Amino acid sequence: MPHLLWPAWRWGRRTKVAWTGWTARVLGLACLEGPGGQRVRLERRAATLLAYLGLEGPSAKASLTGLLWPDSPPTTARNNMRQLLRRLRLACGGLELVQADTERLELGPELNLDVARLKSAAQSHAHSHILEAVHPEGGGRLLSGFDFDDCPELARWLDGARTAVEGWVRQAREAEIERHMARGDLTTALKQAQAWVQQEPESEQAGRHLIRLHYLQGDRGAALAAFERLRTVLSRELDVTPMPDTLALVRLIEKGTQLPHPPAASPALPLSVLRPPVLAGREAAWRQLEEGWNAGQMLLITGDPGTGKSRLAEEFAAIKGRWFRMEGRPGDQDIPFASQARALRIHMANEPGVKLPDWVRSELSRILPELGDPRHLSPLTSETDELRFYDAHVEAMRLLGEGGAINVVDDIQYWDKASSKIFFYALPRLLDPSVGTARQPRIIDCYRRGELPSYNQLNIRQMLESGMVRVIDLGPLSPDDVRQLLAGLELPGAEAHAEALARYTGGNPLYITETLKHLLETNSLHKDWPHRLPPPGRVGPLIQRRLERLSPLALQTAQLAALADSHFRPALAPAALEVTASAIHAALAELEAAQVLVGERFSHDLVLEAVRASLPPAAARVLHGRLATVLERDRAPAILLAHHWMEAGSVERALPFLLASAHADEQVLPPEQAADHYARAAALMVAAGRLEEAVQARTAEARCRTRAQRHATPSSASSRSR
Repeated sequence: MPHLLWPAWRWGRRTKVAWTGWTARVLGLACLEGPGGQRVRLERRAATLLAYLGLEGPSAKASLTGLLWPDSPPTTARNNMRQLLRRLRLACGGLELVQADTERLELGPELNLDVARLKSAAQSHAHSHILEAVHPEGGGRLLSGFDFDDCPELARWLDGARTAVEGWVRQAREAEIERHMARGDLTTALKQAQAWVQQEPESEQAGRHLIRLHYLQGDRGAALAAFERLRTVLSRELDVTPMPDTLALVRLIEKGTQLPHPPAASPALPLSVLRPPVLAGREAAWRQLEEGWNAGQMLLITGDPGTGKSRLAEEFAAIKGRWFRMEGRPGDQDIPFASQARALRIHMANEPGVKLPDWVRSELSRILPELGDPRHLSPLTSETDELRFYDAHVEAMRLLGEGGAINVVDDIQYWDKASSKIFFYALPRLLDPSVGTARQPRIIDCYRRGELPSYNQLNIRQMLESGMVRVIDLGPLSPDDVRQLLAGLELPGAEAHAEALARYTGGNPLYITETLKHLLETNSLHKDWPHRLPPPGRVGPLIQRRLERLSPLALQTAQLAALADSHFRPALAPAALEVTASAIHAALAELEAAQVLVGERFSHDLVLEAVRASLPPAAARVLHGRLATVLERDRAPAILLAHHWMEAGSVERALPFLLASAHADEQVLPPEQAADHYARAAALMVAAGRLEEAVQARTAEARCRTRAQRHATPSSASSRSR
């Protein structure tokens, strides 16, 4: 008779193992896992016994014994069962994984069995819990690697059990994808679809979801590539062709047509008006992008808010290769290195195989504490120190860029001054062919016309004069372009309003889609052009009207997200708004269905601005105070806490954090940032009548400014000091 268990460690004769905290896994590779990290593989009969009891519940001992040992005499089979139960008990230090009496067997209450959790979740339709129960090893297949050709009755049971488990998992994947799509969280839905396709590559249902989601995220190439992989797998594995529904979906994608989408909480707003399938009126801009790309230039796309800068950049990057998106956010300008820190984290997440040198990680830890402890670093007191800090960023950007991914950087008008200084120090070095960089970075930046801060304008002007960059200025759509855009939406009744929409919106694509949303929500798309609309070119009132249709909690959640800005996470909301997590979940679903939020971000900057404008000053102060309380509990950065306490009107509570931020900056960052914080703290202290402390802050400010003047931020000095 084969051994029941293969220990992953040796049992000492007097070893005592805790009798709680044991988990049995029969989905994937069957094993036991103990509370101390022990791991024991299970032989097939032991694993099958646990799986059977987990799925069927308490069972007759005689029936189970006959299933497991069908060819053994009853006395031998009963003895085999006793030995199996004994070895299970010994393996867990005396824990009764299976409780037995003379008539029946059942799982012990202390055992955590994955398939039992999965069945319970399936019965209660808790789809996310079903997916949590599926162990990644072995693909989650029930009793993976085992067969029972010598036990025909047991083999038939296992076939049925595997079919049931796979059906539960398949339904859960379908439901979770639909749920995330209904919320507008296409990124999470795409990850779910990718996991499903990886586990069941021959599933056409999974493949269709993957194709659809790639397209809805604007990646037509990935959608068509997913279809080709599906077609190949179906032909090779099943000798069939894709079903008509799949072929029809691909034909729509090839045409660039809007896709049918499951109804969300607000079905009146199809995804096509958030991301129109046809990129209308941008042929000339596209040619300029091609020319700049071929010349190896950095590409800058500018235009008024809503002219489609981001969409154009993403569409262009998608046909050129692998790309990822970074962005500046409105709150960045108050926090030094906020933009650069976010960009580096995105870079590292997209290039996980890149190993940064120790000296680079050490210097970057000044703004990325997860890479090291910046408190162990010396202050940046000399030009050499600062050069080393800046050169670390250059080296990191060079190594992370060697994978060839294209960087699409949105809203650089929000980029903070310190981050901009690093970027414009690094860029000429990265583009310099004499330094031997394997790949020059490919960068497409977007910014609002006329909104670049002064510290960026001069740098861009100099780069333009040197021929390093090309600026593409997007104007409004012509009336013919508007007709093309509306035709691509395939919204019945929309094309009849083409001339009026072009005149009313001035050809601004965002204004067009926001006006269409208004017409859809007011059931006016099939009627004559409305006589009462806000003045042409003002999209804010239309967005405001949409906000007014939200539930009170959804609107308050959006307002909280607007104030938290780049630090917003759904987990902050229950405590800040004093409601349950399930209520926040419903509010977020409502916001995403109304296309106010997409995931944790606002669908557009103008929507963010409209939400902020909807907040009366008194309500804003209250929300800032609640945010500060929650973030203080989570040990958020000092400068962030100072900001929210000051916005809440609590200067006394803000000052310690502002000073803490200044002290920290003086130790690990270039001195000008610390000087700005000291100056701000001094002004507040004067206003609060704390004159002696204000003098100390001014002294610290002067000290930092002297250091900053003594060695200006490096701009032309060569890299050195490793």
